[in-house]
Amino acid sequence: MGLLNVLLDLLYPPRCPFCGKPGAKGAEGPCPHCQTAPFWLEGRQAVVPGKHFVRCACAAWYQAPFREEVLRFKFSNQPHRAKAYGAVLAQTIRTYLPGTFDCVTWVPVSPDTLRKRGYDQAQLLAQEAAKALGKPVLPLLEKTGKNRPQSSLAHGRERFANVAGVYTVPQPAAAAGQRILLIDDILTTGATLNEAARTLRQAGAGQVVAAALCRTPEHGP
Repeated sequence: MGLLNVLLDLLYPPRCPFCGKPGAKGAEGPCPHCQTAPFWLEGRQAVVPGKHFVRCACAAWYQAPFREEVLRFKFSNQPHRAKAYGAVLAQTIRTYLPGTFDCVTWVPVSPDTLRKRGYDQAQLLAQEAAKALGKPVLPLLEKTGKNRPQSSLAHGRERFANVAGVYTVPQPAAAAGQRILLIDDILTTGATLNEAARTLRQAGAGQVVAAALCRTPEHGP
């Protein structure tokens, strides 16, 4: 198996899941170039306040080359990338959200999207991050409403209206009194995370904090 793996690496070299360049050993973390890349977030830029969640910690800017790799994770049947992405998200959570939650959940895709895609990328991120953090991951939310893709809407007001009422908590007792970490893949206006957090709070959650793999740079530099 050792020789076979060497041959496979020569023919199909592992690619960095953050920039897409070949040569990343194991392809389970940032390559040496990406470790010092400018798309990582630090300090105040890594934390975004919310209305229904206390704050959201973000690992990176949603910009090239990382943006293209995240899109491959979501739309090109590459769920294995969740291991690398979940690890960097867990480190971001340790840095900016220590001691603020007891369990982890995620912003779910619709049943139709799950059926077509075969996996829920936010769920995979939540599972990997929760494993690294030693916290339980709970399926608290369901997406029961239909809405247009958020990416098709340009304005924040439209995005907030588009997700109003689309989530439910099937078992409110599971959320009641909990301090919850809510995970999603991309933060843009915060509309989706705020609506999911509002739904959890309405079901009795004690506190909601959030984390996203990346955030769009429209509110940044």
